[in-house]
Amino acid sequence: MTREVVTLHARVLLHMPLVQLFFIGGVGWIVYPSVPLSSFALWCALTLGVELLRASFAVWILPRVDKLDPKRLHAAFMTLDALAGASMGLSAVLFLRHLSFVSQSLIEITLFSVAAAGVSVAVSSKYMTAAYSFLVLLGATIPWIELHPDKHWAVMGLTLVYWLFLIRVATESERLLYRSVLIRQERDRVIATVSHDLRQPLHALSLHGAVLVSHPSEQTLQETRKNIDHIVRDLERMLTDLLDLSKISAGDYPTQQNLFSLDTIVADICDEFDSTASAKGLKLRRTLNPVKISGDKLAVARIARNLIDNAIKFTERGEVHITTSSSQEGDPLLYVADTGQGIANTEQELIFREFYQINHSEEGTGLGLSIVRRLTKLMGARISVKSAPGQGSCFQVSFPPPPNGGIVALNIHR
Repeated sequence: MTREVVTLHARVLLHMPLVQLFFIGGVGWIVYPSVPLSSFALWCALTLGVELLRASFAVWILPRVDKLDPKRLHAAFMTLDALAGASMGLSAVLFLRHLSFVSQSLIEITLFSVAAAGVSVAVSSKYMTAAYSFLVLLGATIPWIELHPDKHWAVMGLTLVYWLFLIRVATESERLLYRSVLIRQERDRVIATVSHDLRQPLHALSLHGAVLVSHPSEQTLQETRKNIDHIVRDLERMLTDLLDLSKISAGDYPTQQNLFSLDTIVADICDEFDSTASAKGLKLRRTLNPVKISGDKLAVARIARNLIDNAIKFTERGEVHITTSSSQEGDPLLYVADTGQGIANTEQELIFREFYQINHSEEGTGLGLSIVRRLTKLMGARISVKSAPGQGSCFQVSFPPPPNGGIVALNIHR
């Protein structure tokens, strides 16, 4: 994130010498002819020189920003911003005592406006804003207090409040900037992953099509048809997962709240996976205690199906054990335990990210657990995992307790 801030700040600084020329012209219009020409010329040279230094540094780092340490660049820009702020504040120190009250007020208004503009110039970095605006306001405040000492506490207090307000604005803007950068990075990651995952089955389809063209025999037709059907099912599953994920993210995933039996739903899903587990030599064991649950039946089924499917995919030998029960507080519980490869502590949170796959496994799309996490959050449920490498995994979903009474139907749209 620091690299993004540094890059944006450098791009803004490329235009600052021209902006500074307009500022110098405005100050010159205010102070002429009250200020000695030598003092004004010295200040102009210093202020413009600092801006040219900042712009030159920006020109130098932009082609190299990916290779340089962003924290050091940020510190360097803070130093240059402090120099720029000091040169701006110096205008009040040098000129204020030579001016009438009206001209003094115009200079002060200008400097306080410049301090506020520093928020955008610093690309909402609170540290850059603090360094720049502090020295601008310090230079504006000290000579004013010397010339008008009767209100010095009020001036100092208001200036401090104003400076803290600028930092607060910069902090909020920085937070929004960081969030937008994270969203963009996540979008790029999702697009890259989806493109990669779609390219593989499409390439396989083209190969099977070429086989059919070159060897159109009955045996080849049957084998290729089976492979194509498997690929199409995988593509359909991926597109369905992506569609559901986008609906949940947008708050458009429709849910209906009903009272039903969790054990019945899970039993039906286990029956679906019996043949898949048997084909891998796994035992699909159930301990399904009667449990009533209030929630969306399709969402609960999707949670259970994704967890069971995931457990079977990543278990090579042994069993997958599914349990339904209730906690002492009455919360409906779903457990999906396996004797698979297990998950390291460092990855137990990462597995719920979109497209994350342990050890870059080719099994699945990496969307199943992400959908589970989002659906549980949508329903007000909680999911946790206990696992260790080589010792299998156990996922637990704790659903909200059902209300006392019958069926409640409603649509939830966030």
